[in-house]
Amino acid sequence: MKYAEGERCPSCGSADSEVVDIRYRPSFKRVVRRRQCKACGSRWNTVEIRIKEKKKDD
Repeated sequence: MKYAEGERCPSCGSADSEVVDIRYRPSFKRVVRRRQCKACGSRWNTVEIRIKEKKKDD
């Protein structure tokens, strides 16, 4: 799985965060995670999006 910019704190840019809450949003048909930065305490949401990867031809 690849991680996007949502893993970094939008306030201070730290990559050290923890998941505080996980919810499934039926309206989005996605998993929404509430994160909190361990460095500055800022909170933000990340949304799980599945990305299709191209298959390599053998």
